[in-house]
Amino acid sequence: MKAFDNKYLKRIVFSIQLVSLLVLLSVAYTVQLIPVKYLIIVSIVLILLLVGEYFFIFYKKPRSKRSLITQIMSVLLSCVMVVGAFYIYKTRQIVDLMTESKFQTRAISVIVLKDSAIKNVEQLPKHQTGYISSIDAQTMTYTIDQLKKDIGDIQLSDYKDFTKLVGALYDQKVDAIILDEAFRSLVEQTHDAFNDETRVIYQVKKDEKAVSAKNVDVTEKPFLVFISGNDEYGDLSAVSRSDVNMLVGVNPKNHQILLISIPRDTYYPLHMNGQYDKFTHAGIYGLQESVNTLQDIVKEDINYYARMNFTSFIKIVDALGGITVNSPVAFTTKIGKYEIKEGENKLNAKQALSFVRERKSFVDGDFARGRNQQRMISAIVKKVCSPAILTSFSAVLDTVSQSVETNFSSHEINALVQMQLSDMPSWDIQSYQISGVPNTLPCYSMGGISASVVQPSPASIKQATEYIDALMANQKIQTDAGDLNQ
Repeated sequence: MKAFDNKYLKRIVFSIQLVSLLVLLSVAYTVQLIPVKYLIIVSIVLILLLVGEYFFIFYKKPRSKRSLITQIMSVLLSCVMVVGAFYIYKTRQIVDLMTESKFQTRAISVIVLKDSAIKNVEQLPKHQTGYISSIDAQTMTYTIDQLKKDIGDIQLSDYKDFTKLVGALYDQKVDAIILDEAFRSLVEQTHDAFNDETRVIYQVKKDEKAVSAKNVDVTEKPFLVFISGNDEYGDLSAVSRSDVNMLVGVNPKNHQILLISIPRDTYYPLHMNGQYDKFTHAGIYGLQESVNTLQDIVKEDINYYARMNFTSFIKIVDALGGITVNSPVAFTTKIGKYEIKEGENKLNAKQALSFVRERKSFVDGDFARGRNQQRMISAIVKKVCSPAILTSFSAVLDTVSQSVETNFSSHEINALVQMQLSDMPSWDIQSYQISGVPNTLPCYSMGGISASVVQPSPASIKQATEYIDALMANQKIQTDAGDLNQ
């Protein structure tokens, strides 16, 4: 009976390893993340181990302990293969989540003062409501139509800009205002306590269609990616202005990356109407408007985008276990009062966010901030492409799926991962920044009120387009700033 049980147990142990091997190879082949040459090598090694273990388990000398030891090794190897299959499958799910078609959500609020007698939106028809019809008229029309459907006709007062609109609310010339939440940050520039002094009694949600990609073979042809970092916490899908604007050119053949920073205050005509505004305000009208306006600047099609916000950034750096970034100068951040030393700095998530947001410490303000953002991207790329990523792989995957939005397809991301794993190239990261002259000029999104802007230098834009054209033509480029990894 004991011999029978022992023989039965051996078959179970061997069968578990066989099934684990089949599951691992099946998942790895289906997901297509692991390069074929590695998959073949792993398959051969695991099959040879399986055959060898078969003989050690079932054909042993009398009183040999090799069979028992081999069975224990078989169980351990089965566990490793099951865990491996799980993480490969999980990676595929996360890539699918990150790349699924997404809509940006625009929220438009009806706002009253905190001590207002208006308790709910049903009371609104008896009161005067302020709004702005001249800025993003389509959204305002949509909102008013929704209000009329829900509560009937309302009394409207039209204003030219947000200063006058909010002033009318505080002066009680109107009892409520209609405000697209994407513009809230503009209101806060003149009314610091606006969030604390007001409350929302009604909100309309409006979905805006996803930004379509201009797909290429990402392992064979150069491509451009717009990196947008909005200056909000919380929901990534919310429409908002873009605080970080960077165009990334990638040449997969010569393993070169070009980072071009666009200062947030760059003064340029919006694509949708030709009206001059800060580039950061293009994001208020949706991600597609930012992409279209940037295409007008660089005279080149942008293939893809990747978008995140402050919450996303913090989560990613946390998942990476912090980041090491090189600073050319020592300074103290305004937010958090963190001491940044000249040279390498190991930063946690909050310190890293303060580092990329800092501009008050520098003579050239936003330009220095743009260069630090480039250094941070370079540091993240360097860590993700290094063996150090293995210790935080699972956490990074979970975080990225929830914190980054992109229109890369899952197939394209898989292809890029395969290319990196197959060749393990080191990337030459070149950088450039569009420069200009500070000025004070009228901005469309502010109702024509003058604001601090940067008029881009034509020579700077020309140089940026020349770098982009060269990269897209498969030429090796060399900017004045050189390789950020050096």
